Amino acid sequence: MLRKLNVMALSAVLIAAAMPAHALSLDSLVGDAKKEASNLMTGVSKEAADNPLTSLLSSDLNVNDDQAAGGAGALLAMAYQELGTDQASELTKMVPGLDSLTGAIPGDLGSMLNNMESVNKVFDALGLDPTMVTQYAPVILKYLGEQGASDSLLGSLSSLWGQAA
Repeated sequence: MLRKLNVMALSAVLIAAAMPAHALSLDSLVGDAKKEASNLMTGVSKEAADNPLTSLLSSDLNVNDDQAAGGAGALLAMAYQELGTDQASELTKMVPGLDSLTGAIPGDLGSMLNNMESVNKVFDALGLDPTMVTQYAPVILKYLGEQGASDSLLGSLSSLWGQAA
């Protein structure tokens, strides 16, 4: 028993020594803890909350992680279903963790996403005014453009989401 404890303690020390050192402040630890607690209460997964698109939408539009992930997931899921095979494949490559975003769509609404009316219902279920779609779409399009999305994909998404090209 004592040998097991020694091995475990030594393992912990070696793992800690191998980890890169990061300066942490109490404020960052408290902020991270509050964000994680908020995500647990709203049900958004850590993967969805940590998605760069979720972070971008949260900060740019002043919405919580659940609303950011669910709204992006709704728009992207609808687009994925409407795009051709090549563009749907490109979209999947452009958005890391697309499954985690579509997993943030509340209830059974994800299976019904085939037009903007259904996307608006998801926004409503997330506590967002459906007109916020017009704010989400440009942020997502800009993000995809910065990730190297083709003009063809960006044009198709703009058209699907009712954005000026």
